[in-house]
Amino acid sequence: MDPNALDPVVDEIRGLLAERLRVRGKTLEVQLRKARRLLPRAVRREATFLEQSSQLIGNPKLARMVDMDHVARARRVVVDHLRQIDPSQRRRDALLNWAAFVGLVVLVAGGGVIWALWARGLV
Repeated sequence: MDPNALDPVVDEIRGLLAERLRVRGKTLEVQLRKARRLLPRAVRREATFLEQSSQLIGNPKLARMVDMDHVARARRVVVDHLRQIDPSQRRRDALLNWAAFVGLVVLVAGGGVIWALWARGLV
């Protein structure tokens, strides 16, 4: 088995993580650690399998442990999920969540002020 067989797969996933989730890092392991909560458990498990397989494949004796069919399935799962992510939609959702949070804080603070004024008999 070629020690560089998984390099294109790992590079593709690293590129998609950087492009779609804005997760940067020197290695796939670092990127996966940073993207931990952004990925579903199944996708994270398959990506971790790919990262571990890329380390194993560097050693000729351990390379025989790598199941290339599982590598192909894992690549398909991870790449399909990452390609479905729309970075602009994520930004819009984050902005809407922030606006909703600010609105809630204003509503609660306003309610507190009105209650305080009512409790003192000023309203």
